[in-house]
Amino acid sequence: MLDSAFLMLGQADIVINWFTPVWIVALGISLGFLVAMLFVGLVYLISMIPGLNQIGVKSNSFWIAGAVTTVLLLAAAIGIPVWQSGVSLSEYVNQQPVEMIFLAAFAALVGFAIWVLGARARIDEMRELLSEGLLRYLSIFCLGMLGFTALGLLLNIFSNVGLFQIVEDPKGLLNSLARIPTVNWQERTYEVAPSAPGSPGEQLPILLNGRETRDMVIKSNQQIDLAFRPMTSGLNSDAIFQVQSTSAETGTRFRMDGRLPDDEVESVYIFNRGTNPANVTIAWLVSPVYREMYAVPLIAAGVAIFFIAFMCLSALSPKVSAIALATFKTEIGQPLFILVLVIGLGFILLSIYFPYNTFGEDIKMYKDSGMTLIRVLAIFAAIWAASKSVAEEIEGRTALTVLSKPVGRRQFILGKFFGISAAMTWLFVLLGFWFLFWVAYKPLYDARESTLPDIDWTNCFAAVTSIMPVMLLAFLEVVVFVAISVAISTRFGILANLMICFAIYILGHLTPQLVQSNQLVEAFAPVVFFGQLIAIIFPVLDHFDAQTAINTDKAVPLLYLGWSFIYTLLYGSLALLLALVLFEDRDLA
Repeated sequence: MLDSAFLMLGQADIVINWFTPVWIVALGISLGFLVAMLFVGLVYLISMIPGLNQIGVKSNSFWIAGAVTTVLLLAAAIGIPVWQSGVSLSEYVNQQPVEMIFLAAFAALVGFAIWVLGARARIDEMRELLSEGLLRYLSIFCLGMLGFTALGLLLNIFSNVGLFQIVEDPKGLLNSLARIPTVNWQERTYEVAPSAPGSPGEQLPILLNGRETRDMVIKSNQQIDLAFRPMTSGLNSDAIFQVQSTSAETGTRFRMDGRLPDDEVESVYIFNRGTNPANVTIAWLVSPVYREMYAVPLIAAGVAIFFIAFMCLSALSPKVSAIALATFKTEIGQPLFILVLVIGLGFILLSIYFPYNTFGEDIKMYKDSGMTLIRVLAIFAAIWAASKSVAEEIEGRTALTVLSKPVGRRQFILGKFFGISAAMTWLFVLLGFWFLFWVAYKPLYDARESTLPDIDWTNCFAAVTSIMPVMLLAFLEVVVFVAISVAISTRFGILANLMICFAIYILGHLTPQLVQSNQLVEAFAPVVFFGQLIAIIFPVLDHFDAQTAINTDKAVPLLYLGWSFIYTLLYGSLALLLALVLFEDRDLA
């Protein structure tokens, strides 16, 4: 009886609509993990080849090999899509300049990381990184995502024998993923003679897929009617494209919106209403059927970049890595870490059922409250970890014992920072994926509670993808507070650390308002001075606040995430520099 109920639950549309967005996210994580593991395999292969395994420790050879590898990777990453799409290189790059910048950065990271980690002297350190610490936990998590991805495919393959499904058309989703590199504009030109009254239009050859065609631009020097079926009396007027005479440079743009058949289209019918032959140019944008799959390469790239960058940083500074590993193990085993994790998991689950009374906008309140909770809990855990790991070790003379070994003060501070950041990363991974899982369910729950028609999985996926950039911004804010709390912990205890960071959190989020108020009270010098001081010294945390994006259902631009990362890197470096200065002359005896 229980098995039958479980199978019935699996067959319900609510399960498919709920799990499909989660499966797509899991697919991106799995692909990123597989890319990272292929990279590790390549590095192992290089480390066993004499000569090549010495390039990473030779300065001149390293820079030359890294530059050459970067160029080759970038040429392959751009050249293959250009060759498949048939457009020119300059046109392909101009169509997506931001993506090209990130692609070049990724190619440079991989190109130089191959030789950094491929050095024979560092291969053992990389093996240890994968077997313990943060990368071990992340690898287990990614393997779980890989298993979930395989489960969705297997259940679909054997659905004809009675097994339930949890993913909507996984084969079609994978096919759309494979079609992403071929996204481009295609074009055909025709010369059409004036049409006789009552004619269904001149039939001309064309080849396009109705489900993959998004936009269409039609140019003609005569007034024409165009359709992809014979223009007889029974044809719906919505299926006819009416085009006025246009110039050769401009055209009329149409959205498809169901105007094309869902299968292959082999003919186009053009009715020339003019008195002269019409020169007609049809250009259409080919795009994957499931445009939601555009998120998969971004997720995969993020996972692969994190694995590769983490291994490179750890291999280049083994002493910092050792301190970071010890700090990470200590912090994730603390009762406070487990308590924060339990509170976050429980609140995210229970707050689904809270009545927000927002007249159909409960999903926005749920996303905002959930992200605020995760951010605040992580900041509190980071401040507590910095105080326990730095301040108490200084007071308890543990730091003196560590520094008596061949470890410098700079390595000690950097190791603590990276260790605490690694613990916060693991906290964000657990709470973040749990939050995404229930965000995918929230639209379905709200629709059922409001007796609204059933919604599609694409709506659930839109809710999931809208929160992922917000989660990344929240993590960057936590990293800034890790650096600040480490600096404060070199001189003060936990109580002072909490109070100072709380003040920074409040003032940091109010910085734009303080700066704006200076324009209203320019005559009052103290207020002007205080506002300018806050804007210069304190971090502008409003950069990491994406509440407006949540409330307006707007996507956070990829370029904005890049600038936020650079800001985090700069301000975090300044905070760590302050920590090194404060700790350099601290009396540990």
